[in-house]
Amino acid sequence: MIFLILFVGLILRLISLNQSLWLDEAINAVFVRSLNLKSLIFNYSLSDFHPPAYHVLMRGWILLFGSSEIALRMPSVIFGVASIYLIYKIGKTLFDEKTALIAATLLSVAPLHIYYSQEARMYMMAFFFITSSVYFFIMILKFDKLFYWIGFIVSTVLFLYSDYLPYLMIPTYLIYLFVFRKRISKSTVKSFIPAFLLISIFIVPWLLVFPKQLSTGLSAAAASPSWSQVVGAPQLKTLMVTFVKFTIGRITEDNKLSYALMFAPIGFFVSLLFAFSTLRTSRLRSFLYFWLFLPIIIAFIVSFFIPIFSYFRLIFALGAFYLIWASAINTVNWTLPTRILLVIAIAINLGSSIIYLLNPKFQREDWKKAAAYVSRNADRNSIVLFESTYTLAPFDYYNSLNIDAKGALDSFSPSPEKVAENVKNYTHGKSKVFLFQYLSPITDPRGLVFENLSKAGYTNIKTEDINGVGFIYEFEK
Repeated sequence: MIFLILFVGLILRLISLNQSLWLDEAINAVFVRSLNLKSLIFNYSLSDFHPPAYHVLMRGWILLFGSSEIALRMPSVIFGVASIYLIYKIGKTLFDEKTALIAATLLSVAPLHIYYSQEARMYMMAFFFITSSVYFFIMILKFDKLFYWIGFIVSTVLFLYSDYLPYLMIPTYLIYLFVFRKRISKSTVKSFIPAFLLISIFIVPWLLVFPKQLSTGLSAAAASPSWSQVVGAPQLKTLMVTFVKFTIGRITEDNKLSYALMFAPIGFFVSLLFAFSTLRTSRLRSFLYFWLFLPIIIAFIVSFFIPIFSYFRLIFALGAFYLIWASAINTVNWTLPTRILLVIAIAINLGSSIIYLLNPKFQREDWKKAAAYVSRNADRNSIVLFESTYTLAPFDYYNSLNIDAKGALDSFSPSPEKVAENVKNYTHGKSKVFLFQYLSPITDPRGLVFENLSKAGYTNIKTEDINGVGFIYEFEK
């Protein structure tokens, strides 16, 4: 049964895998395939604000398999499917075979897990290593064998080198051990001290680089307050949205009232499951609540000082979310109620996943279509301008005709004079200009580039709206 579940999970993660790369994926692809390992670790990682493990992995992967959309995303697919098996193992350890299979089934069709299993970023890699770490942590508390200690130390070090939000699992482990210290063997509790010291030693080399990376990130956030709001400022709404996204994934609705009404019955069902799950709690099973809630709460508090709070960065808690669902569904051995609850849960997950997989509106920014539009309409006297300080990586990735492209701004807080000078220099001798609106409310809220193109005698003859990318303004002179 578990292999059937893994097969279904794999098939779902292969559907629409070749959809367009979005901004962050394309940045990774462009830099990872062009830089050597030293530059990736000590230069690119500083501006990417993540530890280097994923970039190192992808450097080797690209050398072997290339940098097509499918090739770039396959590591995440593999990590995603493997993590389903780990959730099964954790469920079997904490509960029983039936609960474990239910948890694996729910995760295999989970919309948010499917989405990030198709993302050429480090989130599913971190998910896999955190889930491994949790599995070994639980096995230590049950059996305290050397093999499990080695697995715990190795997997913990690997997730610490994968992403930063997973660092919140360390205080989660420590708080759990403190709360239940009297119900855990003293020798086991004491053994965690050298284990965490050893983990710290392995992570020290990167922690020496981290202050510079943090300084770079805080400087960027200070230079562009609007951007810090986008990337993770603390709001009660975003805290609530985390649990909504955990349940139905990335699908959304522009009308907030309709969205709330649509989710209300689903939210009631999930609340019911959480209430049922309390009937099966124990000292060891209660770790699931620590795993789910503590990282979210700590991240929300930290985001008042460093803008880090976004639901997708907390996806590593999703395993606990579905293990709690599974424990609730299998609360009692009444076959009919169990089947009804399971069918409803699968319907929520699979329905949301199908909407994402089949509807481009909920998929990634369609830079492939945007670049194709420019290629069809450009001539040799054309230029593409972005309302940023540089060209955008997704366009560079898909710009097969090497159409001239420039970032028209001079900084995060653009100077009208500098922008005017840039527009004048870049458009000299150009009869056609394509202006991408992408991120302009943050980078160019005053519309300086559009204004200066109009002043230079260019006329906006056509506007194309591309899913996720926004408007492309076509100017002619």
